[in-house]
Amino acid sequence: MATRNRTTVYRKHRDACKSARAPLSDSFGGPVIEMVSGSFARSNHSSYAPLSTNDPGPSSSNDAFTIGLPPAWVDDSEEITFNIQKVREKMGELAKAHSKALMPTFGDNKGDQRAVEMITHEITDLLRKSEKRLHNLSTRGGGPSEESNLRKNVQRSLATDLQSLSMELRRKQSTYLKRLQQQKEGQDGVDLEFNMNGKMSRMDEDEELGGMGFDEHQTVTLKEGQHVSAEREREIQQVLGSVNDLAQIMKDLSALVIDQGTIVDRIDYNIQNVSTSVGEGYKQLQKV
Repeated sequence: MATRNRTTVYRKHRDACKSARAPLSDSFGGPVIEMVSGSFARSNHSSYAPLSTNDPGPSSSNDAFTIGLPPAWVDDSEEITFNIQKVREKMGELAKAHSKALMPTFGDNKGDQRAVEMITHEITDLLRKSEKRLHNLSTRGGGPSEESNLRKNVQRSLATDLQSLSMELRRKQSTYLKRLQQQKEGQDGVDLEFNMNGKMSRMDEDEELGGMGFDEHQTVTLKEGQHVSAEREREIQQVLGSVNDLAQIMKDLSALVIDQGTIVDRIDYNIQNVSTSVGEGYKQLQKV
């Protein structure tokens, strides 16, 4: 069988690949990646500025353009977007926890109440972190005007999403609070039914209950009702606290959303002016 020695050709191509790969390997240690091109880089694209926030300085090659890391505010916007997604997921969990905590039960439902408190705290914490990140976007100035406009648009869009989630959470908490108050009032009505003189709705002393002629079962039932009513009162106070926290978050976000609304109104105004100008121009053309 005839064979040919291709070792020399192989070594030639291998050395060519090594020499072609060398400029790329040198750029791995720097903050940017240089992409060498031919006539493409010598064309109008040679005037492109690097995308990195830190200027890498002049390139070692005249036939290269640099692509760096995105601006620092992009990391903040991505974290806010991730938090918004987590808040939406927690909203679904909170709705289920509300339904479970409001279900009538003969046992102790402290576990359900703690679940509601924990989820509410997690959502509020995510909203607070997102609010702080959102304010960081406004402090990260610099860069070209196009980048600044893009950053402001992203900031306003995220502020609108956060405000919508805050309003939704506040509505859920308000509805949950009303249901708790209704259950508390119903429990107070049960206490009044057990009270014979109609003056006291709650009694903690066994002697007073015995003097009223209550048997042991009625006494236990009344004490359980008092305990449940006290738990509802404590939970109502906690929900009120979370609603107040949400009110402060919404107040801080309102400035950015109002700013966005002003820009939208300005755009609508400009569109109306353009429409009027076009209409006047059409009339002038008809006259001509």
